[in-house]
Amino acid sequence: MLDVVVLGPTPGAAGGIGVMAGYLASTSSNRTHVTFVDSGGSPGTKVGRLRAAAAAVRRCLARETGPTVYVLSVASNGSAWRKTVLSLLLRLRGKPYVLHLHGAGFVTFYRGLPGVLKRVVRSMFTSAAGVMVLGQVWADFVRSDLGVAPDRVRIVANAVPGPQRLPDRTGPVNVLFAGRVGSRKGVPELLQAWQQLNTAGQAQLLLAGDLEDPSGNIGRTLRATEDVELLGWVSPEDLTAQMACSSVLVLPSHAENLPLSLLEGMAWGLAPVVTPVGAVPEVISHDVNGLVTPVGDADALESALRRVVFDRPARIRTGAEARRTWEQSYSLTQYRPNFDDAVEVAFQKHARAREPMRCAVNPTRWFRAGRSGGKS
Repeated sequence: MLDVVVLGPTPGAAGGIGVMAGYLASTSSNRTHVTFVDSGGSPGTKVGRLRAAAAAVRRCLARETGPTVYVLSVASNGSAWRKTVLSLLLRLRGKPYVLHLHGAGFVTFYRGLPGVLKRVVRSMFTSAAGVMVLGQVWADFVRSDLGVAPDRVRIVANAVPGPQRLPDRTGPVNVLFAGRVGSRKGVPELLQAWQQLNTAGQAQLLLAGDLEDPSGNIGRTLRATEDVELLGWVSPEDLTAQMACSSVLVLPSHAENLPLSLLEGMAWGLAPVVTPVGAVPEVISHDVNGLVTPVGDADALESALRRVVFDRPARIRTGAEARRTWEQSYSLTQYRPNFDDAVEVAFQKHARAREPMRCAVNPTRWFRAGRSGGKS
């Protein structure tokens, strides 16, 4: 069995990657054994994060008891630099590692770096035994911008659990937003669209997430908008309860990779209203299993919400198609085999690359033949 050491947010950590780590931990396999090690990026005190980072360094330097591959979860800024250090330690030891790129803002982060730092990041990627990405748009990016060989890139899309049966939904329509309640997630235009929609008690907008509002503008708009409730951060259990009693999922983000909240909403049969960012267009087809609106367009967002809020047959049909897409491609039961395939292939590529080259001709025989004037 192959040991897999995942360096990054551990199960239960804040953010989508922490949730995804928990989902991975909940699966089982007779091919790989997964261990999670916090690399120092999870929320906490500075001392606690430094201790976690030091523990991750020690883990990269520790002697393995069997075949082992390391998976480094990579996002922007501090995450990228922590993984750069850890990957360098693994390279110095000749150990295989796989990069798992999950940060929504990584393209902007990388393209904004000076030349020398771009080369450092590229080296981390091109030296990896494999790179796991969440969609084709990210596969294209790591091949074109980061120079990773195509045979080392593998799409391992996020996946989520879901209910066996969908609940019966009656009464006012609940429209759920799950994520940080801030500008990057498109909340200002969402609130503008909601004001224009004027649901008059027939629907309610639920905002599940921490408020990210340094200017205070979002808070002021919230107080002036009817039929909207800011739930704040909710636990995974509470978010599941909100999914069960909602009918629409809205996610008008400006940047995403492959958001778990979208997949979770699809698993619960919610009708998605989204923007075409990251890998989202690879999941949602407009007017089939969701509605897609341009980024930052409050009028288009209002029009899409009007369709799924006031047209019950359209809402039910869209939610059913979204659920079907989840069943076919994004169910958690499919994730572990894909993950195992990716790490096993990377481990094998690394092992083959380190095999000593075998000479086609015996060098001793060639030397003797050369001295005696014979032909090799």
